[in-house]
Amino acid sequence: MSRFYLTTAIDYVNSRPHLGTAYEKITADVIARYKRLCGIDTHFLMGNDEHSQNVYRRAVELGLEPLAYCDRMELEFREVWAKLEISFDDFIRTTDRKRHFPAVQRLAQACFDHGDIYEGVYEGWYCVGCEAFKPEKDLVDGNCPIHQTRAEWIREKNWFFRLSKYQDRLLRLYAEHRASSSPRSGATKSCDWLKAASRTSP
Repeated sequence: MSRFYLTTAIDYVNSRPHLGTAYEKITADVIARYKRLCGIDTHFLMGNDEHSQNVYRRAVELGLEPLAYCDRMELEFREVWAKLEISFDDFIRTTDRKRHFPAVQRLAQACFDHGDIYEGVYEGWYCVGCEAFKPEKDLVDGNCPIHQTRAEWIREKNWFFRLSKYQDRLLRLYAEHRASSSPRSGATKSCDWLKAASRTSP
């Protein structure tokens, strides 16, 4: 029997689910239900991302320990998905020490053992609201254009994935499937992005 795996983005729990998160889950649910109707063994995964500065700050605002806050938010998220009748097969939390921690550790160790991980320094303008680094050209008078808050300059030691190691292999793969992509979309854009990204990776 054919098997099909589907996962959604795992949501930050600094606030309740909103229209954007619901749209994604409903769309994924349609795909999962269709695959099951086709007789395909389908595994549909959803979950919560409980690691972020905004999650910590929200917990502090409410006077809760971060994990206690995340436990509460899991119930709120599950309540919304139940009302929408989302047919997920599994729900994972990034604080799950029995399943998530060991899986991430195995993956990270395998990458490290194969020479895919290296230590370096990352720095740039960071928006706490977006939880993302922003190119200086995207800032407006030093502020995030979305949140209108001052971007913070962050410099930190970090671990990086050695993308350049796989550049040639991935470019060949994209080129083989380029015929099925429209001009300047899909694989073509992926090739351009990979070339640029690989130039920053040793």
